[in-house]
Amino acid sequence: MNLRTASILSAAFLLFLYLSCERPPEVPGPESMRPVPLVPAVDDDLFPEGLKESIGASVEKLSQKKNSQLVFGQKTISAGDYALALNYLLGRLEAGVTKDEFIKDVRENFDFYGFPGKPWGRVFITSYFSPVLSASRTRTPEHTQALYRIPDDLVRLGIDRFVKRFERLSFLEEDKIALGKLQSLYGRVDPGSRGRMAELVPYYSRSEIDSGGRLRGKKLEIAWVDPVDAFFLQIQGSGKIRFPDGEERVIGYAAQNGHDYVAIGKFLFEWIPREKMSMWAIESHLRSLSYAERMKVLYKNPSYIFFRRLPGKPQTAFGTEVIDGRTIATDKAFFPRGSLAFMEFERPVFETPSSVEPSQWKPVSRFVINHDSGGAIKGARRADLFWGEGKDASRHAGVMKNWGKFFYLVPKGEFLTALREKNSRQSTGG
Repeated sequence: MNLRTASILSAAFLLFLYLSCERPPEVPGPESMRPVPLVPAVDDDLFPEGLKESIGASVEKLSQKKNSQLVFGQKTISAGDYALALNYLLGRLEAGVTKDEFIKDVRENFDFYGFPGKPWGRVFITSYFSPVLSASRTRTPEHTQALYRIPDDLVRLGIDRFVKRFERLSFLEEDKIALGKLQSLYGRVDPGSRGRMAELVPYYSRSEIDSGGRLRGKKLEIAWVDPVDAFFLQIQGSGKIRFPDGEERVIGYAAQNGHDYVAIGKFLFEWIPREKMSMWAIESHLRSLSYAERMKVLYKNPSYIFFRRLPGKPQTAFGTEVIDGRTIATDKAFFPRGSLAFMEFERPVFETPSSVEPSQWKPVSRFVINHDSGGAIKGARRADLFWGEGKDASRHAGVMKNWGKFFYLVPKGEFLTALREKNSRQSTGG
């Protein structure tokens, strides 16, 4: 039996296991997003910083795929139309509008969409950042953990390319929806032995890679870093590594091993109270442990990230550069990438530059742009805000874990009609 046939049969078996498991329905579903009954008060604590760059990046990307669709619950808008609406806002920013004028434009020309609830648009907001890590080109006593490129034996199975094979099967409606969301599986090919066919099996877990040495000797190392730093870099997805001679490299997400992300914080409540749980608290606890104890905790998360070198700033899943305070990561099954959103949340305030716990929380709101995704960001009630680069960004991002509000901006029909007519007149010289 050839490899292609073996892969398809393995995929069918994995799909059977996935679809036959009991799964509580996701509430709310993607289709339940709709216009909010009361438009919130709008402000932007960063205006205009980063707004022109983030909107401009969306205009460029959406214009390249203008026939694709952005889905907001029951409403669908072409990427081309959405780019047209964002380009109007971009033009206003380039013309130097004030914050009040920009907000007025948004409120007049866009509807606010969110998921129903008490209150509407309620989401749990966390934050991520771009770390700057000390690195070495070779293993040293301080730098014992490798950062790896994509292994040659990592295989992606595109389930979306085989969906039609399962359409005739008698799945429940919710299972068909789940099948539609399951786009890829990652694994490796076990070649088998004489008399046994090859098969696609799960890729190596974190413990198998780091403790079992499954990638050693394959010349995949980008650099060597501290193992705790490496773990948190994988969670952030991108960052900067700095070598002793001063050379710096930006590296970012290239692939994942296919295992589900598991947050290790839930295993540490015996040592860290729930209300004190933060990235800083987890890191401090990990560094207080022996090597064996530390790795035992880290191996609770089997997910593993592989990296690639980037030419500039860290990039998002949408192919754009991250923008401090503007880029957000969401679950792409619920939220359309490239779209503009409005977020209300509480930001931490620190007494001194060395404080790691905030003295208070300040309510703020701002426009954000949906360009990214993450293994831990799942469902309709999650959003992850990119804070920035370095230690100051890390202490802010490390404590962000509060409920807030989140709404998408959807251009009104009459607004799009006027833009299309204007665009048509300009293209014909009328």
